[in-house]
Amino acid sequence: MKKKKLTIEDIADFTWSFHHTFFLETDKGNYVWSDPDYEGVESIIRPFKGDLQDWYKSEGIPFGRSKGRHTIGGYCGYNVRILDP
Repeated sequence: MKKKKLTIEDIADFTWSFHHTFFLETDKGNYVWSDPDYEGVESIIRPFKGDLQDWYKSEGIPFGRSKGRHTIGGYCGYNVRILDP
């Protein structure tokens, strides 16, 4: 069965890394968003293979800060680029 694509209408649990990336947990998989509020960063959501603990390790951080549950478009903006696996 083909996996459904992530859209700006989907809901995600957002966790912030204390810098330009956020971990997104959705019912369609896990993703990482690069926040364009940081200089030189584009607003892109990429698939992430692994769970929250794996993401902490990949970011080199012991923990992140939960930013709550939001629609992707409402939190990331409606022009965010979503890369599918």
